[in-house]
Amino acid sequence: EFNAVTIQAGDLFHLKHPARNSHALVRRTFEALYKFPREVFVVPGNHDISHDRQESLASQPLGVLLSSGVVRILKGWEMEFGFPIYGVPWLQRFDDHMVSDALAEFRVDSGLKHNLVVTHAPLYPPSQELSYEFYPSDKWAQYMGNAGSCYYGHVHEAHGIWTVGGVQFANQGAISRGSIHEHNLTRNISVTLWDSLNGAFKVIPIPHKPAEEVFKLSQVEVMKEKQEQLNSFLESIGQASVEITSVESVLEIVSRMGLSSDLLQVVQELLEGVA
Repeated sequence: EFNAVTIQAGDLFHLKHPARNSHALVRRTFEALYKFPREVFVVPGNHDISHDRQESLASQPLGVLLSSGVVRILKGWEMEFGFPIYGVPWLQRFDDHMVSDALAEFRVDSGLKHNLVVTHAPLYPPSQELSYEFYPSDKWAQYMGNAGSCYYGHVHEAHGIWTVGGVQFANQGAISRGSIHEHNLTRNISVTLWDSLNGAFKVIPIPHKPAEEVFKLSQVEVMKEKQEQLNSFLESIGQASVEITSVESVLEIVSRMGLSSDLLQVVQELLEGVA
């Protein structure tokens, strides 16, 4: 049996504000992580903290999980279990000084042939960088000493496995589907295995629901049709004004307009929804 740990590369919770993450969500996350058979490490991302400050962790949902003991923070070398892994959480600024400092201990020769950096950082393959947010991957490789492997979070769409400056990079995208964008609808969900014996990444697909079920696309289409019907209705009444005293009074007036039963139902649902 091989020795292993699980590492989550940041943004364990999507919403930055503690008050917007329900107690039920934190509890379900705890229960899921409690069942893991091996140690779980987290490299905090920008959504796990407030104002890009690691000091805010104590008041965040991730801080609750840390206190419970179901997860550990990976920052710097992992020493207790002896794995050749090194964590770099989200930095307050991504400039040369901060990146160099964050990777300083990694550049010290560990005596091991293969080492892994896990980070939450705006890294992109060359020519795929975003104009408003990125740190040059060649400079990141330089501050790693142009050696080793680097797995990074933060970027939700998968970049795959690629090499720059002697460093092998990998990103397989978010394990969740956050929005109805093309990459979320088409990509497969996977995890990545890094082998410390040969320094290689291996992509492992995991069972998951189709995107159509996650986003309930059939229900979305129904809502679009209802919205189009409502728009047509609003255009048909033009500048007419109605004195609104209650939902029932408005429905009474609308019912006299000779609308179809389907459209009348849409209007009723919308009025009751905002009442």
